[in-house]
Amino acid sequence: MSSAAEPAPTVQPVVIPFPALISNDPSLPALVQKGFDSSPDSLGLVIVSDLPPEFIELRRRLLLLSDAFASLPASTREKYAHPASHFSYGWSHGKEVHNGKPDTLKGSYYNNPSQDLTPGLHDGDEPVPNIWPSGEPGLEGFEEAFKALCQLMVRVGVLVGAACDQLVGKTASAKSVEQLVRESHSSKARLLHYVRPGELRPYKPEDVDDSWCGTHIDHSLLTVLCPSMYLFHPDSPSLDPLVIPAPSRSTGLFIKTRGGKVVQASIPENCVALQTGETVELLTSRRLAATPHFRWGRVDGGKVTRETLAVFLQPNHDEVVSEDGETFGEFSARVFKRHYNDAR
Repeated sequence: MSSAAEPAPTVQPVVIPFPALISNDPSLPALVQKGFDSSPDSLGLVIVSDLPPEFIELRRRLLLLSDAFASLPASTREKYAHPASHFSYGWSHGKEVHNGKPDTLKGSYYNNPSQDLTPGLHDGDEPVPNIWPSGEPGLEGFEEAFKALCQLMVRVGVLVGAACDQLVGKTASAKSVEQLVRESHSSKARLLHYVRPGELRPYKPEDVDDSWCGTHIDHSLLTVLCPSMYLFHPDSPSLDPLVIPAPSRSTGLFIKTRGGKVVQASIPENCVALQTGETVELLTSRRLAATPHFRWGRVDGGKVTRETLAVFLQPNHDEVVSEDGETFGEFSARVFKRHYNDAR
């Protein structure tokens, strides 16, 4: 038995080369099953490697801009919040609830990764526009960087969705996973800036909670995860932040396997990860189960931030996602009540 101070075991997730996805390699169904199914040892996560060479620079550019936006004065950041969408577009900070408390340790910048207008959740609702911090000094190219990286990550997600279809066959919808992802105009991208907590907390295996992001499952079909970037902020405001490695072995993505074991999974800088969400669990009658996960943050005296991007591949709101006929819009309304004080 591990002592409470020891880190969770690090595991090697299933790795799928991007060219294998493009060529529909015969090995894909077995790889998807190993990574995503409901067996006790499954992580519910796969790594996609050998991405197009532009990925590395797209990631670096956007994640540095994420920190630049989060460094703006609070009054400036709040100009880009969107209360009418319950803060699910543009900037959001302190509105989401984890473990019964407002989450103030991270800020999010949300937008649709595929189009600039998202249809309303209900018939008659006005479409919601993407919100961009245009004209802010130091944030030139924010919109272009956001869209470029998201479009590549969505492309990966469509291909992984097609690989899932080879494994699961018939679903609760008349459409395949790949169709639901490819045809969606309702997916959501979330640029994340984890603020500087200023405390050192070692990870303890018996804990399934953390200081940066509580244990949860996503409600998407699939979530595409960009590898995190850690930035050290010098004391002098005239100095730019420095890109550094993860500040400790206890920092990163932790997953609770189907068998209940907590393990740490790392995403190489030149790869993306995909994990299963609650919608695909409903859609496939749990043949593909959602992935419980959390982020643990051990930081250096409050000077290190973490930047990342998650793209939640969601079906359109009117698509049926469960055997009882529930639509994704109805399901989303239920999920939002778990995470926000404002019952929608």
